[in-house]
Amino acid sequence: MEQFSNDDCYAYRRYPEPDGTSYSLKDLMTEKKVEQLFDFCQILEAVIYDVGWDFLIQYYGYALLYEFNNKSGWFDCSDMEEYKEYIEAYRNDMKRSEKKN
Repeated sequence: MEQFSNDDCYAYRRYPEPDGTSYSLKDLMTEKKVEQLFDFCQILEAVIYDVGWDFLIQYYGYALLYEFNNKSGWFDCSDMEEYKEYIEAYRNDMKRSEKKN
């Protein structure tokens, strides 16, 4: 089982300015916070880092994350398999953008 630390930044929202909001392990352990985070990601105000996805998948599982996603309307997926593909594509895009910076 992967070890997670509350010192890590699992996700980030650019608001409130000027410093934005960093999401810790404690934040992602609350369903309401995850649903809000998905809402912010849907309108391109937030990102979830790879370590954040690892935690979310391990802690909630794909089925519950898919429910959160459907409430937020973030990824437009017709089923669970398509949702998993969207997550992997998102994670790969994040990795590519991190390499550029």
